[in-house]
Amino acid sequence: MFKRKIETNQDEIFNDIDSAREYSKRTEKVLKMRYGGFFKEITKMKIEGRYLDVGAGSGIVASMIAEQNKNNTITALELSPIMITIGNEYVEKRNLQNQIKFVNGNINDENLLNKLGQFDLVYSTFSLHHWEYPQKAIANLMKYVRENGILIIYDLKRVWWLYCIPKSTGFFTSIRAAYIPNELKNIMHALNITKYEIKNVFPFFLQNIIIRK
Repeated sequence: MFKRKIETNQDEIFNDIDSAREYSKRTEKVLKMRYGGFFKEITKMKIEGRYLDVGAGSGIVASMIAEQNKNNTITALELSPIMITIGNEYVEKRNLQNQIKFVNGNINDENLLNKLGQFDLVYSTFSLHHWEYPQKAIANLMKYVRENGILIIYDLKRVWWLYCIPKSTGFFTSIRAAYIPNELKNIMHALNITKYEIKNVFPFFLQNIIIRK
């Protein structure tokens, strides 16, 4: 029962800009609750320079990071053109367009990533459980982390007791598709990565995966 269950059509798909705006508003409302553990880790790291936000969505997370440190610039990589439109509106509204630049693409496009260059910090939030080939994705991203830089992946963690709750919402589907620490350790071992940490985040179904180069 506790086995990882990959669901089809996990990613948010938006057919129109209004549904994308509504999703963005919902994300902003739960920002501190869902992303608190991630922001705490980012703040503690005190990394300055170039950031790459993988799966940036509407730019809410990137905007909060940019507002905390005006010396950082963030490349917001996003697959959905609709979300990029929403993101540009959000960034301009907060007057952060000089710090945050959206790029249409994904982590499997090595030609695109080569053009973007290397970064002091690469991060992704709530995307890992969607990745079809996580080992390949992490290997790709590590190529674009500068020497002494960091890759941080913030995502859900599969926990057994959520399987006992008779729910079928997107959240519970995502929980079932998420990874447990031992599975993540196996991925790191396969990639010959030794400088990493997996940190549990309250309320116990969230985790930070921190990889140092």
